Amino acid sequence: MHTETETRWIILGADGRHVSLGRTEPSEAEIVTASDALAAQGLSGWLARMQGEYYSRARVTLEPLQRIGIAHDAKWQAALTAFHAVRHWRSPLCLK
Repeated sequence: MHTETETRWIILGADGRHVSLGRTEPSEAEIVTASDALAAQGLSGWLARMQGEYYSRARVTLEPLQRIGIAHDAKWQAALTAFHAVRHWRSPLCLK
């Protein structure tokens, strides 16, 4: 059985926190707005494309597309590891 993989654009913070921008590629204006909102809070992160079902047990993959927010030297791999930990903790399957 073939299942279509969901594609979603997200903002991934350097600490693993994240927010979805939706299933369509964001406009440049939306990216600037998200970047400015992060910078206003002294935060940094990435615009990333996520492949996979967020609420399933399966692992999703993220592709960094652009650094946003304040200038930073945060490591993508550390943010990705934190993302997977946050995602696992939020999973309805883990809330028993």
